[in-house]
Parts: sequence; C-alpha cells; structure tokens
Amino acid sequence: MTWRDEMTWCDGCGVEITWGPVVIGGQHYCCQDCAEGVTCSCGERMELDEDLRDPGAETTPAFTGYMS
Repeated sequence: MTWRDEMTWCDGCGVEITWGPVVIGGQHYCCQDCAEGVTCSCGERMELDEDLRDPGAETTPAFTGYMS
C-alpha cells in the first residue's frame, strides 16, 4: 500500500482506495479479486462515479410531480 497525502492505493492494481480495503498479509487491496490476483473492475467503477459527480455531466431531470 502506498500512502500519499492520506490517500491509499491498491497493492494489486494501483487504484485509489476510498473505501475499506481488503487487507491480507499487510498488503491493502481494493477488492477480493485484486487480492487474489484476478483482474478487477474497481478502476472502471471509480471512473463512472467521477463522471456522475462531474457538475458538467448530463443528468436526468428531477421528478417534479405527478401529471393529472
């Protein structure tokens, strides 16, 4: 695990861990797949989360009420 400015990085794939890591033998992993050496999709998930948080991203209009 690499700590930099209080950020945690996965020892398997290198993705930033912003949730509770899987810890095995003192190593920190983003998920069980990564801990087992299997390709994970945490990086892709994080990119989707970032896109959803982007204020310039398109969003679905808020529900304003029922039509009568």
